[in-house]
Amino acid sequence: MNWKDFFYYNRGNRSAVLLLLILILLTLILNTLLGHKKSSEPYLSNNDSIIKEFAKSRESINIKDHSKPNIIQRNSSGSLNTQMKQVNSFTNQRTKNDDQTYSFKNNDKDSSISEVTHYGSYNINYPKNNKLKEGETIALNETDTTQWKMIPGIGSSYASRIVKYKNLLGGYVFKEQLMEVYGIDNEMYSRIEKYIVEDSNYIKLKVNEMEFRDLLRHPYLDYEQVQSIVNLRGRKGGITSIDELSMLNEFTQQDIERLKPYLQFN
Repeated sequence: MNWKDFFYYNRGNRSAVLLLLILILLTLILNTLLGHKKSSEPYLSNNDSIIKEFAKSRESINIKDHSKPNIIQRNSSGSLNTQMKQVNSFTNQRTKNDDQTYSFKNNDKDSSISEVTHYGSYNINYPKNNKLKEGETIALNETDTTQWKMIPGIGSSYASRIVKYKNLLGGYVFKEQLMEVYGIDNEMYSRIEKYIVEDSNYIKLKVNEMEFRDLLRHPYLDYEQVQSIVNLRGRKGGITSIDELSMLNEFTQQDIERLKPYLQFN
């Protein structure tokens, strides 16, 4: 059989094949059109929805802000640049009026601040620490940091350090002990000492009764010194005076002078 016989059709077969091809072509065209229509319908629907929402939002803005100038709409005599400049000017003015502004008044070097906050039509006044005037004083062993901050030159940090060191000592005996507080030097002490008066509100250490760890908490005693006190106390049954401590190698004359007001032997 010749290969051409496979492609031989009589008249009736040729008509049938031609009709079949036409139907297939029409089916492909119809499917293509229907698929394109389905994919474009949601897109058009979404666009219509967005346009409607935008129109509603714009109408709502025009209703709420009817008293404001219409700075967005273009008119026949205005350019886009002019309109944008108006928008920026209006926005900057609104922001300037609504933002918080602060005014600070610093009467002393320690940054005691009087603060007034303006927000819209409301003014919020924050209390400030009133500083002591000439002749006014506080007690040396004052425990309230607010009172210490009333001294010109003393802020929150210094007040907190002063009170903490006072608690470690059991109280200050002399005003000069303030210079042992971190950050307080001779210059600062000379400015603040006139606002402070000494008192007797400090605690003494009962040398013959206190435990090792309790004595060790005092800033003027180190481990070797406390150990020597405990050993001496054990050998003699008790210490009668600070003179006995002065004979120990662990104590210098300066140590004795500092400890003398704080030690109690009976």
